Amino acid sequence: MTKVLNSLLVVLVLWAIPQTVWAVEPLDWKTHGLGALVIATIGAIILAKRNPRIESVHGHIFGFGIYFWVIMFTEAILYSIYYVTLR
Repeated sequence: MTKVLNSLLVVLVLWAIPQTVWAVEPLDWKTHGLGALVIATIGAIILAKRNPRIESVHGHIFGFGIYFWVIMFTEAILYSIYYVTLR
């Protein structure tokens, strides 16, 4: 039974991954932007919730905004270095 569940889980994960991951062609800028947006959003949520110095809801919202833009600009800098050096 466990092997069946494991194989079903593998099939579901492979099915959920978009087909562009398996493509040989490079991804376009919209896919990279969407990935950066998801990473920045998840990272900002985690950092804002785990900060013990923030006590109010308004503080969490403000912290989320600050963390989001810091992560987003860091990713933009890293993407630009990637495109300049590796392309």
